[in-house]
Amino acid sequence: MEKLWTTTEVAQFLGIHEDDVEQLVRGGQLTGYKLGGQFLRFRPDQVQALKGTLPFRPNPAKPMPSRERWFHRLRDACYFYDFYIISAGLLAVLVLYLVVAG
Repeated sequence: MEKLWTTTEVAQFLGIHEDDVEQLVRGGQLTGYKLGGQFLRFRPDQVQALKGTLPFRPNPAKPMPSRERWFHRLRDACYFYDFYIISAGLLAVLVLYLVVAG
């Protein structure tokens, strides 16, 4: 299974702003897939095919500072793995309870 690209990754690859990526999706030039009803993701092969057909080249987006990039990755990880995080926490509480009570 191939890794889907985020809006930020697509914008950096195409050399455009993230708002322009969303405009391409609204205009039907690029297919975006919503994961969890919130996050847009894109197939790399579709983005690469679109790159040569763009009629415009707006100013490239400023690279996101590493601190913000880290935060966005952590937020995405928590969102996609929330079930496992909560399950692990509940399991840890249960084991702690059994050790203390037992």
